[in-house]
Amino acid sequence: MNTGPAETAERVASAEPAATAGRLRLAMASLNRKLRKDWPDDLTPSRLSALATVAAGEPLSVGELAKRMAVSTPTVSHIVDALDKLGLIDRLQDPNDRRVCRLTASAAGTELLEELSRRTTGRLAERIHQLPPAQRSALEAALPALEALAAAPE
Repeated sequence: MNTGPAETAERVASAEPAATAGRLRLAMASLNRKLRKDWPDDLTPSRLSALATVAAGEPLSVGELAKRMAVSTPTVSHIVDALDKLGLIDRLQDPNDRRVCRLTASAAGTELLEELSRRTTGRLAERIHQLPPAQRSALEAALPALEALAAAPE
């Protein structure tokens, strides 16, 4: 079946976002692995995500944390138990409902997040510095689009 130039261009244009998405996903996953290589073994990506979510704002219930992480409450309960054993979160009794506990980052959890942020940012800055100037400029130019992707609603 022969297709005209317009149909071919349309197919190529619609394939480009998928190809870009695939390349971006693979690059982000590889970079993420490299940036986490010396993190504590017991700090899994899901535990770190939970800790960062808890540290980002007001004390959260386990159910609220599960919603924000888009996982089940039993899954978050296991994560919270692990973070509690590591001393990275504090459980506070809800003043309005004694059956509910609210989660906050402990001083150790906050300190760990700050240290990991410094270390990761430093390692990433070193890697960016090693890029040729044209690639550094291209990365800088791509940041608004990447930030828009990150900020886009689900």
